[in-house]
Amino acid sequence: MLATSTMRFFRSIFPTSAFVFVLLAAPLAAQTGEIRAEVLTLPEAIRQTLQHNYVIKASALGAGASRADLDAEWGQFHPGIQGSFTSGEDGSPVSTDPFSGQRPPAAVVETDSFSLGIGGRTPIGTTYAVSGFSQNQRGTFNGFADNYYSFGGLEVTQPLLKDFGLPANLVGVRLAKAGHESARWQHRAAVMNTVTLVINAYLELDFAIKNLDTAERSRGLAQSLLDENIKRARAGDLSEADVISARARVAAREEAILIAQQGVKISENNLKRLISADTTVALLSRSLVIAAPTPFPDHTPDPAAEFGPALERRPDYQQAVWEVTRSDINRRYRKNQLLPRLDMVGSIGYNGLDARAGNSWDQVRNRDSRSYSLGAVVSIPLTFATERGRHRSARLTQQQAEMTLASVEQGIVVDIGNAATQIETAKQRVQATEDSFELAVKNLDAELKKLRAGTGDTFFVLTQQEVLANTKIAVDRARTDLQRALAEYDRQMGITLERHGIEIEGEERLRY
Repeated sequence: MLATSTMRFFRSIFPTSAFVFVLLAAPLAAQTGEIRAEVLTLPEAIRQTLQHNYVIKASALGAGASRADLDAEWGQFHPGIQGSFTSGEDGSPVSTDPFSGQRPPAAVVETDSFSLGIGGRTPIGTTYAVSGFSQNQRGTFNGFADNYYSFGGLEVTQPLLKDFGLPANLVGVRLAKAGHESARWQHRAAVMNTVTLVINAYLELDFAIKNLDTAERSRGLAQSLLDENIKRARAGDLSEADVISARARVAAREEAILIAQQGVKISENNLKRLISADTTVALLSRSLVIAAPTPFPDHTPDPAAEFGPALERRPDYQQAVWEVTRSDINRRYRKNQLLPRLDMVGSIGYNGLDARAGNSWDQVRNRDSRSYSLGAVVSIPLTFATERGRHRSARLTQQQAEMTLASVEQGIVVDIGNAATQIETAKQRVQATEDSFELAVKNLDAELKKLRAGTGDTFFVLTQQEVLANTKIAVDRARTDLQRALAEYDRQMGITLERHGIEIEGEERLRY
């Protein structure tokens, strides 16, 4: 009976998904009652993560917000309607007549004015307004008779030094563009990192299930040995000490099962946290039953050849590149602000004047009286202290961003090298643990034969059973770590999304 149990243990190194269901459903149902079970594959776990994970949703909103900021910056160049209306009265007292001693009545001027037009600013700094203006000024000077002065035309101000040109006026747009691109890469990083976390959590749950299976089978072997020892002790072939020793080992393996069950539950919860949007305690009672993960394609890393393409796909590197771009845009703008202000101002239009508003505007429309002006406005600070300080700060900030970029690039070199080493080490561990497992099988068979021949000892059989179980766990751990190392190398290379067929469409949509 013991030999049969041992052979079953050997032949079932990796349980099938159906066996996993039977193995987990019973203990979990006993703990939580009737609960819903799901058979979950790794692709389905990734799909649910993309749909429900809060980290991914939050990063998508960040990318969308940065897009809205970019649209807002472009909005400053959209023209707008401008209008005004004022009405006022100004009374000016008159001095006392020195001959009569009388104070004449105060001079009063009443003014009503209104304007309406459209204006804005262009990307080269030109401010413009196409407008109409009308003013009715009357008072004691003309017996309060209506007197409408109107003007219609174009007014333009064009900076020639400070705030001239696209670099100075598109600085907000370009900074917002760089911020948006950085946010898009940040969103990609969030998706990549979260998908890698899901892969790791899935593999850890699979390992925890295998660990529980090993603990169950190890206990079965110990129980079989105990049963056989009891029979042989009753027949007088073994001492009571052998029975006690076997019974103690069965009890110890019961504890290992409890610890393994706890590991399954914790791994289950870690995976559920990533794939679910549930924020209630109902999340804890949801049962997951996973399918055995399909091994990832084998890969022999070549960091020297793959480093260049990795830079093009690594979100952290691309974010650092855009940060350098942002700092350079700001430096160029601050350099422009060192210039004195020299603005060309001009206007061209037509005037109208009449006692009636309509007639006054008819004169403007008929272009009876042309009006134009052209001039320049100069403003030169005495010290430029503020501008020089801001320019120096921008220059140092750019140098800092460049140093950060170099540091990120150096870090990527090390990260890829470490990830490649993990793959190679994991492959060697798999081979070493599999060889150890084969030797452990042979050692246990040898100890069993010696025990049945009367030349062995129960203690050595139990010890070899323990060695076999630990070696089986080591095999599972090494194989799991190899899969995790392959997934991590994909992340370091920036190809996690492509590897799993994930596309980011726009700022918030994911296609899988």
